[in-house]
Amino acid sequence: MKTYHYHSDREIPVFAEPEILVVGGGCAGLAAAVCAARRGRKTLLAERSYCLGGTATEGMVGPFMTCSDPEGKNEVIKGFFREFIDRLIAEGGALEPMSIQNCKGYSSWHEFGHQNVTPFNIEAYKIVAEDLCREAGVELLYGVTACDVVRSADGRSIDGVCFQAKEGPVLIRAQIVIDCTGDADVAWLAGCPTLKGEPGTGEVRAAGLFFSIEGVDENVLQQRCDELGWPSLRFEKEIAEAVANNEYPVPRRRLGVYKSCDGTWKVNATRIQNVDGTRSADLTRVAVEGRQQVRAIFRFLRKYVHGFEHICLLGSASAPGIRETRRIEGKFILGEEDIVKGTMFPDAIAVCSNSRDNHKEFIGKYIPSTCCYSLPYRVLLPQGADNLLAAGRNVSCDRAVLSAIRVMPPCFALGQAAGNAAALALDSGVVPESVDTAELQKRLRAENAVLPPLPA
Repeated sequence: MKTYHYHSDREIPVFAEPEILVVGGGCAGLAAAVCAARRGRKTLLAERSYCLGGTATEGMVGPFMTCSDPEGKNEVIKGFFREFIDRLIAEGGALEPMSIQNCKGYSSWHEFGHQNVTPFNIEAYKIVAEDLCREAGVELLYGVTACDVVRSADGRSIDGVCFQAKEGPVLIRAQIVIDCTGDADVAWLAGCPTLKGEPGTGEVRAAGLFFSIEGVDENVLQQRCDELGWPSLRFEKEIAEAVANNEYPVPRRRLGVYKSCDGTWKVNATRIQNVDGTRSADLTRVAVEGRQQVRAIFRFLRKYVHGFEHICLLGSASAPGIRETRRIEGKFILGEEDIVKGTMFPDAIAVCSNSRDNHKEFIGKYIPSTCCYSLPYRVLLPQGADNLLAAGRNVSCDRAVLSAIRVMPPCFALGQAAGNAAALALDSGVVPESVDTAELQKRLRAENAVLPPLPA
């Protein structure tokens, strides 16, 4: 057996030597791995859980947020994301996003930022994601957590990533590594500069724990929306009454309930503040406090809210919902001004229109987008490791941008770009920073991705 000697007298076995190693099997990681493998490159996808999806499956987060322009007329996130949705729909596990309207159960009766969302079934996601990996030739490795990085002899790149596996530490060597952990774990382990939270204070957006229910009377809720308006579906009046009666010990004083494609409902209502999602103790607190809040919210809904009298609790997420941790600090950091004014970058690898938000204290704030904006290739490039890319919510951007692009459709698009960029770098014999972005864009367009210039 091959071994690698590092950090101690213990020899660490080399488990595999793919050309491209993708770490993290969430939305970005799935897209990156499949797209890289389809370009003919030997690709391994390492995931700490035992299914793909991350936040979408273990975290129960859904629906996929909007994939259209602000008017809801045109899809702007297509490519691998659209292919995945079509596969889910064929499986009976999703609804067509361009048919979903604001102020309906599927969009949690939101007026802004929730048109053209995609309700999906978690189990269908897991199965279809693995189908796509198997068809593309992606090697999957579950139950492994990145715990160290081995640098190349010259220190300029990553020679391999060490994982804690069931059989003990193992090393996976690769020519290019794509960090899709959501927490920039690989970049951080490699010593690349990262950002986290509010500059100066380190404050991060609140965490939460989704849960699922059935038995909601949608007709009652839609009638309420028609008569009292969509804000009434946040149930703030009932929450205030329950708080006064000491029957609502939850910091968040506004509910979001989303109808799924199978008739069940996902509830986004818990709130755990001051959570550092890169610390095990804090993640444990989210899980424990989150379940306490789930019970309280469930009891509140049955007692106080007309239409929820007969609901049943189906389950809570097995993984905490973390909105913000580390992100890479690249040479270029995408700023809020660029997404507000709709900058179309010459090296754009994705277009979206997702809203910004700020989850803290009692309610939280949404800032709807009024235009489409682009995500440049440069946000995928960390500093300090020539053969490392990042995709998902750990890309190089400021906090306001992160609040918009951390949702799942942009993460799919970023992963698709990263997988193609890694394959193109190997094809061209260059490091990711030096790839021909015009050729990368050509490849993305061939995969049905939407890039500037947008149609008038």
